[in-house]
Amino acid sequence: MSRIEKDCLSVDVLIVGAGVAGITAAIEAQQQGVDVLLVTKGAFGRDGAATWTSGYGFQVAANPPDSPEIHFADTLKVGRFMNDQRLVHRLISEIIRQHRNLDEWGVRYLKENGRYVMMRLPGESHPRVPRLTNPGEWAGQEYRRSLTRQVKKRSIRVIEDLFVFDLIATRDGIAGAVGLDLRKGTFLVIQAKETILATGGHMGSYRTTTIPQASGDGTAAAFRAGVTLTDLEFADFYAYTAIWPPVTVGEIWPSVFRYELNGKLLNRLGEDLREKYRGPERVPPLAIEREVNAGRGSLHGGAYLSIRHNLREEIDRVFARMGHPKWLKRLQAMRFDVVEQDIEVAPAGIVSFGGCRVDENCATGTLGLFAAGEAGASREGAYTNAGNSLPLCMAMGAIAGREAGRRAKKQNHHIPVNGKVEELCDRALGPMLRDRGVRPIQLRRTIQKILADYGSLIGRNEQRLTEGLEKISQIKKSGLEDMCVTVKDKTFNLEWREALEVRNIADVAELILTAARARKESRGLHYREDFPKEEKTWLKHVVLKKDGEKIDITTEPVTFPYLSPPES
Repeated sequence: MSRIEKDCLSVDVLIVGAGVAGITAAIEAQQQGVDVLLVTKGAFGRDGAATWTSGYGFQVAANPPDSPEIHFADTLKVGRFMNDQRLVHRLISEIIRQHRNLDEWGVRYLKENGRYVMMRLPGESHPRVPRLTNPGEWAGQEYRRSLTRQVKKRSIRVIEDLFVFDLIATRDGIAGAVGLDLRKGTFLVIQAKETILATGGHMGSYRTTTIPQASGDGTAAAFRAGVTLTDLEFADFYAYTAIWPPVTVGEIWPSVFRYELNGKLLNRLGEDLREKYRGPERVPPLAIEREVNAGRGSLHGGAYLSIRHNLREEIDRVFARMGHPKWLKRLQAMRFDVVEQDIEVAPAGIVSFGGCRVDENCATGTLGLFAAGEAGASREGAYTNAGNSLPLCMAMGAIAGREAGRRAKKQNHHIPVNGKVEELCDRALGPMLRDRGVRPIQLRRTIQKILADYGSLIGRNEQRLTEGLEKISQIKKSGLEDMCVTVKDKTFNLEWREALEVRNIADVAELILTAARARKESRGLHYREDFPKEEKTWLKHVVLKKDGEKIDITTEPVTFPYLSPPES
């Protein structure tokens, strides 16, 4: 028996994660007339990923001649036709509805003569991203303000600081989840008729990331529960992440330079990378990594993002329209002239495309479980356009919430919780009971280094991926079993939470490397040195599922019910 107190509660629909997908799922599920619980591992409204960091965020075909059909086609093309077309077709239609909701809920979009003022980002056939009255760094706050207000307005029950570390898997399906209540230092067992994973992605598994809190919690918990996963080899690394000056490291404000001022990516020799590379190699994250590896990177290991070709008056006009943002004031305080001095940027993990395999209802193949947002796979395929992730994740949340609510309403009883709960709690308590061992932060850094060394954008090949897998396997066999939390006070013990996150990161790292080794071609940002070309024969999903202590690897062909890929 676990040596810690457990509380229990029952709900109709449990939503794990309170980012854009989770919040939207909660709203839609409640509208079905069921009891909804929304849980988040941090403070509500301040710990999500996509919602709160969205700078140029919401592609929607709201102005003719653009249309949902064109948006759909653009999404498939940039996704290299690895998308689930039935899912994406439904999501694109849902985006229109959700954008209308955001407008009604108070997101301050810029309009002229009743039409949204749109900006055009790379990969869009037409301008498709509505401008906000306060752009740039304030965009994420605009969505956060509107969405969290709706949760409070509707009196949706929220539990903060609850880290859900495992799903309760039974022979009949998912019976709910178990989590660590950080405020009390106790476990909470939640029995639910339907559970929605909206935990975000796993890009916090990487050392260089824009979202360190995204530790793959939902993906790892689903994997351990026997849920089928797919597309783990695909992810997006944001090329315009600041690495110099140091006062803004890890921030994505350089997107303003790229999209508002047509910033140029330059190597150490002053060569424009967009002119230097062609085809798949022209993708900015890959281009930067190639230049760095060849010794032509910027002084601090990235590329220069220059806006010198613009008139100072134009630059000042853009900054004034943004209300002279905080990042600009910080740079000015250190006497850094962004016109005369080039900032440095480098790729950092931002969006994961792999996760639970879902159908067009966002239901997994496991009874009682849905996945939305980055926790669900195949919405974006192998790559994505700027501003497409947020609306697709929001649409997934809406569909999952609606479908889960409908199904829960038809059920008279919960799936009985089995004795496995004790085992899950005992395992989670393990790091607290050890008096000595490896600290969670040490293991996290070790795993992140393995991913950087063996699963990076450039350098993936059979040998290196195999070596990386061997190192991760050793960590899972010994390191995790020796992990020790030095602070023994159970109340609000963040090191204990990190220990549980590290277990998730280890599982996710193994899944990423496994999928990357299985896909013997290059597609999106998945680049194999030993298979450098995109192959039509590899228009298939790499499917992973837990099989005892091993990972079962299969492939499934991509289907094309609406749009077929070009012949060449």
